[in-house]
Amino acid sequence: MNICFLGGGNMARAMISGLLNKNYSPTLIRVIELDHEKRISIENDFKILVQAEFKQIVIDEIIVLAVKPQQAEALLKSISNQISKQLILSIAAGIQIQSIEKWINGYTNIVRSMPNMCAQIQLGITALFTKENLTAKNKDAVEVIAQAIGEFIWLDNESKMDAVTAVSGSGPAYVFYFLNAFIESAMELGLSRKEAEKLCSKTFLGASYLAKNQLDNLQNLISSIASKGGTTEEALKQLELNKLNETLSKATRAAYEKSKKLGLEFN
Repeated sequence: MNICFLGGGNMARAMISGLLNKNYSPTLIRVIELDHEKRISIENDFKILVQAEFKQIVIDEIIVLAVKPQQAEALLKSISNQISKQLILSIAAGIQIQSIEKWINGYTNIVRSMPNMCAQIQLGITALFTKENLTAKNKDAVEVIAQAIGEFIWLDNESKMDAVTAVSGSGPAYVFYFLNAFIESAMELGLSRKEAEKLCSKTFLGASYLAKNQLDNLQNLISSIASKGGTTEEALKQLELNKLNETLSKATRAAYEKSKKLGLEFN
């Protein structure tokens, strides 16, 4: 199917890159982007059609809403009279389906999604939700786009999007924060920055792969390293004393509440 991206920001670029890497035809993809420099960059990088303004919609087209949430209402209202049979896939954070329906005169063929930053390397995870029973063709098309940037899950309730935002949406930043702290702690023990970066990053990457197929067995993985009276056990005691679990829970809760608040403002 034809895909029209309304907005050419980082997430749109990640999705386009993923689609092209999966051999999606560049002739089926176009971008509407107001910013001149972004248009030039997208054209040079992907060799696809990039337009400065929206002129027409192809009937058999997926419209990916990839603008900033603050821009969504005005843009959708401006094209509402051209919406007829298209599928709208929204990646605009915080914008609820009922708001999109309202801005395009009650149109309901809409899927809301929440990809994350790891889409840039096609290792993202995207949450999807729709209120409608999609046709097999539209459902397949949405999943093709989601698979182009990683994996996906379908949610059974739109209210879970705030939790998704707090966990997988914001989550990469938590990982970067922890990894940076890990590197700094290694340097405090006398390692150089280069040595600390290599040791910590490879440890993080290797442990993630090791855990991938044992997510229901993490405590046993921990126990396999933390020998009684050993160094790992001593380190874990400090993490428990400093309530790492509680701190992480508070952090994700704060992100969740902020997502709900922003959602109310946008909608």
